[in-house]
Amino acid sequence: MMIYGARRREAEDFGRLAKDLFAYLSEEELRLHCFCALDEVKKFLSEGTLLDFACIGVTGREEIALLHQIRRLYTQAQLLLVADAAVSPMEYLTPAVRAASLLLYPYKEQQKQQVLRAFLKSCLMDREQGAAMEKDFLVIENREGRTAIPFRQIYYIEVRERKIFIRIRNQEYSKYDSMEHMLLQLPGVFVRCHRSFAFNTQHLDKIRLSENTVYLEHGITIPLSRSYKSAVKEYLYGRSDGHSHNGKLL
Repeated sequence: MMIYGARRREAEDFGRLAKDLFAYLSEEELRLHCFCALDEVKKFLSEGTLLDFACIGVTGREEIALLHQIRRLYTQAQLLLVADAAVSPMEYLTPAVRAASLLLYPYKEQQKQQVLRAFLKSCLMDREQGAAMEKDFLVIENREGRTAIPFRQIYYIEVRERKIFIRIRNQEYSKYDSMEHMLLQLPGVFVRCHRSFAFNTQHLDKIRLSENTVYLEHGITIPLSRSYKSAVKEYLYGRSDGHSHNGKLL
């Protein structure tokens, strides 16, 4: 969580209250980044640190620009705005900013506690729903936010340019990760066929050993390397019954 407020005491108070409320609402550890200078916030954003939610004090045009920057970098982050009455709501209550909660300044202590508590509770509920999705989905988390991809829709994964690319039928998603770690997150229907490729056997059309090629549905092909042929054969024939799967191995 990131907290920014030009008023140092206000930002620090929000930070302390956020930690206390988060500890009461969740067993997770809250990583809190608290700033009272715009230059420090911009440096933090440039480092690409993951951000789930933020509390931003809005006192003028510079903070409005900051909100748009945050939203461009973190499309799924939840935002709580503490807005000065001198700033028109038309500046920040917009589809481009998509604030989840609002507290108007000046406010009473009880109002601050109520708004911040409701905000954190809502954020945690969203995280719980995301965790539930991980049973049937691959959840990719990066600066653009979280994307849940059903395992069934994934055709293959590929290591390229030091990143993992997840291929669905007509689209690719990417994240920084290793093949070994990715395979631990995927169900057993994914089989590695190359140093840089693993495919979803649910989308398998056929394998041509003579061509060193795996043919997937819709004309998608990926390479089969010599070192992984035995692993692919073992999966398709089965460990004990010795029967091929639907004649897919050619």
